[in-house]
Parts: sequence; C-alpha cells; structure tokens
Amino acid sequence: MRSLVLPLAALSLTACMVRVPVSEQQPPPAVYSQAPSYAAPLPPTGYATQAPVDPYCAEAVGEAQDAAAVASTTGRGRDMGRAARAERYARRDCR
Repeated sequence: MRSLVLPLAALSLTACMVRVPVSEQQPPPAVYSQAPSYAAPLPPTGYATQAPVDPYCAEAVGEAQDAAAVASTTGRGRDMGRAARAERYARRDCR
C-alpha cells in the first residue's frame, strides 16, 4: 500500500505544475525604478535644489539630537530636561 502512495503523490504534484517558457516570463520590476507619482519632477539639471543650510540651525539640530541620544541612553531626568530644552531652542530659532 505504501509503495503506491508515493508515486501517486508525485504524479499528482506534477499534474498541478504549469510550465512557463523563459521567453514569456516577465522580469520583476526594479524596486526603485521610478519616482512615486506624487513626487515633484526634478529640474532639467537632474538635481533638486536645497535651501541653504544655516550653520547655527545645523549646529542646534545636531546638539538637540545628541542631547536626545544621551537622554535615551541614561534615562536620567536631568538629561531629559537638557534634551527638551535643546529641542525647544532649535525649534524656536530655526523655524
């Protein structure tokens, strides 16, 4: 009985398979092949223009991020207060 089950199982699996010739197979689309439809088109140069970076704001944001990282690592109230103040200053000065 057991000797009949295995060949029948193999036969039933091959009956369910569909062969697709290689010439008919579509290549998978590239993950990032196109910009999303809602994105603004790039200028003719191919580069998006960026607003000039204010050195003070760049430093303030960096300080706020550093303070937040220290506060999340230590978990001390003093470090959390320092991170909150640094964030408030960066938000206030760099709108």
